[in-house]
Amino acid sequence: MRDRGVAAGYVVAAIVVIVVIIAAAVVVTLPRGPTAPTGAPTSIKFGHTGPYTGVLATAESICKTFYDLWTEQANAQGGLYLSEYDTRVPVSWVFYNDMGDTGKASTNVEKLITEDRVDIIYGSYGTFQGFAQHELVNNLAAQDYKTIYMVGNGTCVLWDTAEEFYSYYWENKVYKDSQGRPWYTWEYTLWTEMPRAFHMEALVDVLEEVGVQSVVVWKIGTLYGIESQRFLEYLLENTNISILDVKEYPMDITDFTALITSARALNPDAIIQFSYPSDGMKSIEDMISLNYNPKLFYNALGVTSGDAYTKFGKKLDGIMYHSTAFPKSPMSRGMFGTGMDVLHAYVEKYGFAPDVIDGAIAYATVEVMGTLIERAGSLDKDAIYQEVLKSKDNPIPTVIGPVYWERGPWPELPGVVGQHIGTTDNSLGEDCEIVGAAFGERVGITRTWNKSQWVTHAPVYPKPAWS
Repeated sequence: MRDRGVAAGYVVAAIVVIVVIIAAAVVVTLPRGPTAPTGAPTSIKFGHTGPYTGVLATAESICKTFYDLWTEQANAQGGLYLSEYDTRVPVSWVFYNDMGDTGKASTNVEKLITEDRVDIIYGSYGTFQGFAQHELVNNLAAQDYKTIYMVGNGTCVLWDTAEEFYSYYWENKVYKDSQGRPWYTWEYTLWTEMPRAFHMEALVDVLEEVGVQSVVVWKIGTLYGIESQRFLEYLLENTNISILDVKEYPMDITDFTALITSARALNPDAIIQFSYPSDGMKSIEDMISLNYNPKLFYNALGVTSGDAYTKFGKKLDGIMYHSTAFPKSPMSRGMFGTGMDVLHAYVEKYGFAPDVIDGAIAYATVEVMGTLIERAGSLDKDAIYQEVLKSKDNPIPTVIGPVYWERGPWPELPGVVGQHIGTTDNSLGEDCEIVGAAFGERVGITRTWNKSQWVTHAPVYPKPAWS
């Protein structure tokens, strides 16, 4: 195994290369392979706009390692199989840098669709980006472009209240627009990450299971933080758990001292932080520095990145996070093997731990994109979209579980809570366990699914002291 310091250096070097190279669009050029059958495309073009520079560059660098891994695996077998031509066609990418700015992202998305004519898009990082691009993508689809925009690293936000969201399940409804049209007749923005509702339900289940009675909430000032808080508060109303305080902070926060000092005075059982990767790691650093160790700490994103392992090692033990089915769940099985297979392939390629949250969702998103095209057997946009509509009866296997869409353009997956358990300084992702999973049972949704297929370990409480 490579030295962790060297691995971390490779990450920094990779980010520097990204900043230099992706100042403008970059089209990945693939080695010339066997001659394609007459009429077959020479490549399948995936498009992506992402924050390669700016405050979200850390998050994008995590995702990039995963979609690069998937692309390498796909092209090693000759690409994706198109039955229309009875051949495999390699995958290429058209990249743009949006710096985490929704205006730039919109410009990039429009160019990817109308000028580059990519076959399918993997959207920019963040819940706020998926929400911002939603109308644009559907307007362009109405102009007959029909390019699917997959929101991977973001949760679906299409309703004003928690009650409105849950009504789609209580009343057996599907999502409709203002004209009363069901989503599957006009919606070309699709999510591979489930709504925060189910993740928060799983978190509340875990809080009650271990006996938490009070929490302090720290939330990043983005739509992700707002949506997470909304569902947490809604689901805590019928429990004996009290919220002692809620603090919002900016994406570019550099010091958590004030938040930690305030929380220490309130002495909650749990700190619930709705974070992105950079701020998530910064809060851990400051909590360790100030020796503040609550009995339960939920740090949503960033706590499982390779950088987090390199920086904190076994100090991560006991921290909970926004989880997926990757890597240990029996439900984690995609195009190139199980979650553990992908974990091993990642470590082999990069020499450090894979991120099992944002990275896994990025990987699963491109798995979905590739599978939709292979099932369509062509690059015809209508044929690709028809495979979305067929997914209810034939879910798409991915490392975050089997993905399909039914009530709306969000997937029908349970929300899950992960926890680092038995972490050592040499852990490379095998310490990541799922300790809670839920899908609406708390609010009266009838759904037949096997919780034991998702949960891989009982929660550890209280959290171990910083080692």
